[in-house]
Amino acid sequence: MASCENTKLRICLLQFLDKGDLTQTLSHLEELVETAVKQHQPHIIALPECFTFAYETELPILNANAETIKDGKTCQTLSALAKKFNLHIVGGSIVERDGANLYNTATVWNEKGELIAKHRKVHLCDIHFKNESDIVEVNRFTPGENTTTFEINGIKCGVAICYDAFFDEFIKTYRKSACEVLFVPAAYDLCIGPPYWELFHRSRANDNQLFVAAISPARNEKSNYVIYGHSMIIDPTGKILTEAGIREEIIFHEIDIKVLQRVREALPLFRARRPEVYDKIK
Repeated sequence: MASCENTKLRICLLQFLDKGDLTQTLSHLEELVETAVKQHQPHIIALPECFTFAYETELPILNANAETIKDGKTCQTLSALAKKFNLHIVGGSIVERDGANLYNTATVWNEKGELIAKHRKVHLCDIHFKNESDIVEVNRFTPGENTTTFEINGIKCGVAICYDAFFDEFIKTYRKSACEVLFVPAAYDLCIGPPYWELFHRSRANDNQLFVAAISPARNEKSNYVIYGHSMIIDPTGKILTEAGIREEIIFHEIDIKVLQRVREALPLFRARRPEVYDKIK
């Protein structure tokens, strides 16, 4: 748990569109970060999944946008912005190239511009809808193998990417590791968004008594993959504290870990768990 002196965390989520060109997108990101800092003085800014290009799953698009960590252009920009504005940045996700493999990877940068965490998406989509719309990542990306946590001002935070948050068993490992805030860069489309966006993120917050920040790109109706939007910050009871619409937007909320502590004390779910019973079923 955070110390009594450091219980508040000022969070900005940037819901925005890529510009179709990496240089222009990163320039736009710089403008958004500067605006967020002037308006809200956040401790941490979080970006959407695949924020440097329109989310697609075709291999040629992924290969064209792949970068290495830490020396790729996007990582260099994130590092410079974190250092310039003296804050942490959760770098949504980019396509990471590591040897022959591609990963859907989120990076986290501290106020010194240092890379302090890297999360490779663990659960890859293989979803086929009746309307013949598909979301297929399994034959494009290599899956990650780990949970990812970091600390800011004594507050323990985690990162999961999009489909990762569909799996409560996975998110529960964050709670077991004393995580208090979970950042979920994600890119739901109009098929998955309406039934699942709010449901899953509120459920993960409530079930695990965590603050959850879900960050979406903005919507572009002309895209082949139309994004749902509605970035949101949720409290440990599942209450939505702030929510974006579908267009470009900066949303902000100052959370207080004392709220999380009170929720966990009032309803001590994890103290009452019986894993020795649950684990009988393999």
